[in-house]
Amino acid sequence: MSEPVSHSSKAADYRRQAREIRNLAVQISLMDVRHELLETARRLEAFAADDEHQEAASEPLARDKKPTT
Repeated sequence: MSEPVSHSSKAADYRRQAREIRNLAVQISLMDVRHELLETARRLEAFAADDEHQEAASEPLARDKKPTT
């Protein structure tokens, strides 16, 4: 069973993958393949931004749900 992944580590992983793909795209000479790799990197960056936005939106809710003592 895998451990739950925090939003911030998911976002960091998306960004790491996007960097790796962009580095690979620089080395690719076929324009169609290069375009696809760059588009995939763009989508991963969007996933990272969405993930961070969801995390920021859920933080106040998590604080509100904590029981008061």
